[in-house]
Formats: sequence, structure tokens, C-alpha cells
Amino acid sequence: MKILFLSTENPYPPDGGHHLRTFNVLKILAKRHQIYFVGFAQDKREFKYIPEIKRFCETVDIYEVSKTGYNKSFMLLACKNLFSRYPLIARRYFTQEARERVEQLLDQYSIDVVHMDMLALGLYRRILKDAPVILTNHNVESLRIYRWMQIEKNLFLKSFLFYQYLKLRAFEQGICPKFDRCIVVSEYDKNYLKGLCGNDNFVVIPNGVDTRYFKPESAEVKKDHLVWVGGMTGPYNSDAVDFFIQKIWSLVKDKVPGATVDFAGGGPTQTLRNKASEDHSVQALGFVPDIRPIVQRASVFIAPIRIGSGTKIKVLNAMAQGKPVVATTTAAEGIDVAPGENILIADDPKEFAEKIVYLLSHERLAREMGTRARELMEKKYSWDVISDDIHRTYENYKK
Repeated sequence: MKILFLSTENPYPPDGGHHLRTFNVLKILAKRHQIYFVGFAQDKREFKYIPEIKRFCETVDIYEVSKTGYNKSFMLLACKNLFSRYPLIARRYFTQEARERVEQLLDQYSIDVVHMDMLALGLYRRILKDAPVILTNHNVESLRIYRWMQIEKNLFLKSFLFYQYLKLRAFEQGICPKFDRCIVVSEYDKNYLKGLCGNDNFVVIPNGVDTRYFKPESAEVKKDHLVWVGGMTGPYNSDAVDFFIQKIWSLVKDKVPGATVDFAGGGPTQTLRNKASEDHSVQALGFVPDIRPIVQRASVFIAPIRIGSGTKIKVLNAMAQGKPVVATTTAAEGIDVAPGENILIADDPKEFAEKIVYLLSHERLAREMGTRARELMEKKYSWDVISDDIHRTYENYKK
């Protein structure tokens, strides 16, 4: 089959949740099919990775878009969006240059099916008239923005988020029924979107983990040591890190004075930098190319995520490494876990700290929980298992 693969990002290097899923799906589809890739980049430095994507594709085209943040280009786009009925993320990627290339590829090749990676590309549906189109929803975008809005303290940003939430909700409701198939990553997301959109074209293909790459190793575990993994430039991870430092960490230290914690990920928050400068038990490691050794030496993996949606690949990776995980309900959302068996769940700061302390105080039980977590990943979340569902979904549209 010939698949036109539209992506909001260049998924290489596969160093984050979005990149990991997109890159693995791309690799899986490329094993059997011809891929024509059109993607976007927020930074010119991402163009140097085009050769890595070309290894899997017949053609690769990547276009630059405004970088998220307080810069002139993005702020101008945000201001213009105030007068658009479409959400900011959708307008951002619907560029004339990319539209023309997509139309050219459709005319030049007999495309069997179009893979659209993320709701943000939804406006392209209007120019994809003949080929079947499959949308992958990594998250419920409106729900993610709504949860961010709920905890945002800046009134101006809170108002902007509410406005975007209304647009996203209407966009999801109107656009999802127009796709031949909508892939979601969990039953939770499926039920939410099915209720919102009133149609039943959703299929669950969960986020996966490379269980051969992320696996338990024999490295020594550091006693009473915690680890967080995830870049902190975005609001979802930065909130989780600040929440842990401000509300949870002192409660852990009261019970386990020798406890230490590493935060691996680029863009450490100001709260983290301040804490690390005054408390030597807290380390901000910055971006780490290979997080496996850092996770492996930890006693407990923490995921105190309060906002966002979809399933958290960082949690899947940690469980695949056989680590006991303490997570919030949001962090574990969409993963078929058994709280108390293969993960511990807590949303309240006091309870979150207590569950960390419990695992630090019961090393054998913590190891057993990590073993059961690994078993779950092998059984349900390995890409080797999930790949069959991916191929089956796309090959239904073979001409």
C-alpha cells in the first residue's frame, strides 16, 4: 500500500511521548508499505534529522511553523486566531506550501490511505477527497486544554485557554465524524470522544513500548532514590515537577531524610533550579540522551502529572524497566493498570508522599510490583503486540 503520512512534527529523535508513538507507528507501517511523509518543524535544527526519516520513506517533506512560546511569530499567530472559528493548533499547520505538496503527492501517486497524526492537522481533511483518511488522536485535545485551564492562575492565559477549549471542543465534534477511522490510545479517550461526537468510528490502539529496549537490567539500585523523566518546557510536565517540589517532596523527606530525587529532562523549571541549588538531594540533570540507566538505578519512578490527557509513555517505559511507579490518576489514565498490584495511584500530595515512603520502606514489595508492571507491558503494551492491530486497521483500506 501507498500511505501518505501527515505529522505535526519530525518524530526523530524519538525522545518524547509524541515522538515515540509517531516514530514507532512510522517504522511499523514502513515494514509493509510505501510511506510518503509530510511533517512540520518548530526549529530549523530539526531539519538535520530528515535523513533518519528518509530511511523509512519514499519521500520526505518538512515545513517550518511558528515555535510555541512568547515569540513574535507565535504571538502574531495567536492574535490572528482570536478572529478565527478554528483552534490555534489547527490554523498553525494549515499552510499553503504544505497544502500544495499534499495535493501534489495525491495527484502523483495512487495513495491508498492517508495517516493523519494529531487533530491539529484536521483542516487538511477538506483537501483529502478520495483516499480514506485515518486520524490518530494522541490525546483528547479539548480535555487537555480544559485541565490546564482549571489550574492556571494567570487570568489572561486562563481566559485564552477557555476560548481555545471551546474552539477545540467544537472542532473535535465537527471533524472527527468526517474521518474513515479515528484511532485513540485508550478506552477512556474512546468513550469521551464517542460521547462528544455521537459517532462510532473510533478504534483503540494503545501507546506502546519497545520492551526489548526498555527492559530490567542488573544495575545496582540506589537506596531511597526517586526519578522523574520528561522535558519541562511544556505546561503539563512543568506543572507536575513544580507540584512535586512544592507540595510533596518535604513530606517524603520528613519520613525518609536520606531520600534523593533526579529530574531528567530539558528546560528545568525555575522552581526546580532554585530547589536544586539549595537542596543537594535534588538534582536537575537536564536533557539525557539515554534515560534507561537513570531510571534503572531509581528505587521508585514518580509521575505526579495533574494535567493532560492520553496515556503517558514515560509511565509505560518505566514499567517496562520493571520499576515501581507512583502516579496520579491522570498519569495512569488509559493504562490497564491494577492499583496496588502493578502501580500505586494518588492525587493528594500527602497520599502521594505516603505511597512513595511505603515503597521505599518495603523494598521486596516494591521489586515485586515492578516485576508485575513489566509483565503487563510485555502482555499488552509491547509494540510487537500492538503492530498487528496497526497493520489490520490500515490494510482494511487496501484497494
